[in-house]
Amino acid sequence: MSQDLLEALKAHTLWLRGRGGTRLDKPWADFAGVSFTGCTLTRARLPGARFDYADISSGDFEGADLFASSFDSATLFRANFRGADLRGANFKNAMLAEADFTGADLTGGLLFDARPGDRKMTDQLGRRTGADLSNADLSMAHGGGAAFKGALLAGAILRGVDLSGANLRGVDLTGADLTDANLDGADLRAAVLTAADLTNCSLVDANVEHSTGLSPEDGPRKRLDPDLRLAIARHCTWAQTFGAKGGQANFTDQDLRGFVLANLDLSAAVFKGANLDGVNMRGGNFLLCDFTDAHLANCDLTRAQMRGTCLKNATLEGSDLSEADFTEADILNHERKPTGRKWPANLLSARLINCKVTGARFDGANMIGADVTNTDLSVASLAGVRR
Repeated sequence: MSQDLLEALKAHTLWLRGRGGTRLDKPWADFAGVSFTGCTLTRARLPGARFDYADISSGDFEGADLFASSFDSATLFRANFRGADLRGANFKNAMLAEADFTGADLTGGLLFDARPGDRKMTDQLGRRTGADLSNADLSMAHGGGAAFKGALLAGAILRGVDLSGANLRGVDLTGADLTDANLDGADLRAAVLTAADLTNCSLVDANVEHSTGLSPEDGPRKRLDPDLRLAIARHCTWAQTFGAKGGQANFTDQDLRGFVLANLDLSAAVFKGANLDGVNMRGGNFLLCDFTDAHLANCDLTRAQMRGTCLKNATLEGSDLSEADFTEADILNHERKPTGRKWPANLLSARLINCKVTGARFDGANMIGADVTNTDLSVASLAGVRR
């Protein structure tokens, strides 16, 4: 690294701290091969810069201008690219384990090496958490044959992206925008595409075995409101990261009819007064959600986790609650460990008319005033229920 570049980096650090200095503005800067771990290049202007073969683990590039920059074979473990301009950037062969690309713009860039294989997956995305690409803009990016082991892609903008032959097995694409994307031949086994926008998305010869949000039984698809789609994606990330990223969803008074919420983790989301009539919520995790005054008529809640959930005055008429769990939820401490205290489900004055409840568990729930007309509670577990 040249001496003038080192001086420019020192001046940039002073500028960031408000102690004078000047913002780093070095188009085509050459950082190739340097060991630069923990560097702070927040908001730097480095279009066309070369970081090939550099070790920039834990580097901070938040909000930086890295247009058309190259990170070929760079080590970017835990690097922060939140909100960075990475249009046309090249990450071929880069090691991206636990890197954060939240809100970054990777339009037209080359994501990962196109050579598939387990070894390449391990080299690029590590054995733990993969790159965080949630809510990132990857429109028109090239990732054909790439491996995305462990990557977070919930809410990502993937319009026109080429992921043909890519390994997306088990990847969470909840709420992602895949309009005009090419997923031909991609491995989408067990992937989650619930609430994703798949308008004109090509899936020729893609393996969608056990995926969620694609199979006919997941219910009818429609183009979803972008704001609601993003809210679902952000909440899933919030739940998966225990509140560290994303944001809690609030669907108060929203019309969610036509959504597919099957197998999603929407724990602690707020659905007060929301209209979910006919929604497929099968196998979903709605732990400690608030459905006060919500409409849930004719819903499929088979095997849904409803522990500690509030359904006060909610309408569940005609819904299938078979094997659903309405028991008490554990109250956790700041370390997310059980305190020994419980929070019961609340079905006060709920309408449970004509419901299927075979194998459902209501142990410890508050069902005072609940209307269970034509619902056979003898096939459900009611230990300790208040009625």
